[in-house]
Amino acid sequence: MIYPAENLTMKDGRQCTIRSVEPEDAPRMTRYMKIMLGETPFLLRTPEEFNVTEEREAEILAGRRDDPRSLMLVAEVDGEIAACADVQSHGAQSRRFHRAELGISVRKDYWRLGIGSAMMERLIAFARQAAFEQIELTVESKNYRALPLYHKYGFVIYGTRPHGLKYPDGSYDNDYLMIKML
Repeated sequence: MIYPAENLTMKDGRQCTIRSVEPEDAPRMTRYMKIMLGETPFLLRTPEEFNVTEEREAEILAGRRDDPRSLMLVAEVDGEIAACADVQSHGAQSRRFHRAELGISVRKDYWRLGIGSAMMERLIAFARQAAFEQIELTVESKNYRALPLYHKYGFVIYGTRPHGLKYPDGSYDNDYLMIKML
């Protein structure tokens, strides 16, 4: 789905542009992912495991842009991708057609500036417009920055997956399964 570019003023007074991701963003998106994977342990892979080529990333981004039941947004600050968020269908099967999955990441330099909230509001509005009945997400129990954001927008924990993530030092973190009914 294509979302028109929208300028916002962040809490620190700088400007941020939220817009749909485009295939031309592939080089910046691959760079963004490598940065994000190095900044947080809460994503599903390590920087070393991210091996998506720019060409493949462009294909993925084109597919997301062209899918009427998917919205992938980026937030840009001074020409850099500061955040990425998406909501997409769980599948075309009739028994899962009412469900959407949400994901969001914000670079550390842009935490607490309102970008996450702005993106959540747009994704939730899109999900309603696309006639989804519920939005689901998974978050690690120790992700203390993300949990308040999800609660703020009405997501509730409906389950816990023990040892959802295993870290290189051998420790684990539980996954919370969260849902928002629309």
